[in-house]
Formats: sequence, structure tokens, C-alpha cells
Amino acid sequence: MAGRILNRRELRKQADQAEEPEAVVPDPASAVAPPERAAKRKAGATPRAKKPRRVKAPRMRACWGVFDGGMKEVAVFDYNQRAAAEEKLAALRGKQKGVYFLQIVKQPMREVAPSVE
Repeated sequence: MAGRILNRRELRKQADQAEEPEAVVPDPASAVAPPERAAKRKAGATPRAKKPRRVKAPRMRACWGVFDGGMKEVAVFDYNQRAAAEEKLAALRGKQKGVYFLQIVKQPMREVAPSVE
């Protein structure tokens, strides 16, 4: 399928000039002049404003959280300390009445400034 016609007016001018009788002789000076279209391109070239960088989301770390029935966080343990989290969960279930459960919690990591040595 053919591409979209971009400038219908320009094509119309060319068609009208082709239909005119050949009696009109074009100026040789105008034939040497660059086309208007090229001049428009050069004039229209303006530098674009740069988009600001998107802010990166903070890095997250996984932890084990012990929660009560009201979704309140009772204790938080590092991910590699699941056994300690389960011990705390068993102690709470045995000692107090209510619902307690263990769930993974994601927390943002602290930003570590690069050390200058």
C-alpha cells in the first residue's frame, strides 16, 4: 500500500504547473535558488529540551515479620533468621491468646555513601 501523502498543496501546485501551456518560460535565476522546503528544515531545527531522568525506586530487602490478628507488626527478623522468627511466633501463640502469623516484609535498604579513600 502506498504511503500517506504529506503535502497535498505542493502536489497540487506541481499538477497545475504541468497543465499550464509551455509558453511561460521560467526564470533561470529561480531555477538556481534552493527550494523553500530545504530552508524550512534548517530554520526549524531547534534543540529539544532533555527530559529529566526518572527517579529510581529504592532497593528493597526481604525480612520476616511476625504479625498479630490486627495486622500490627510485632517483630521483624532478617530473611536468613527464619528459625528465630518461627520461635518468636511459637512463643506468642503459646503465651497469649489470639492470632499470630509469619509473613515476608519488604523494607527499603539504607543508602550507603561510597567511601573515599
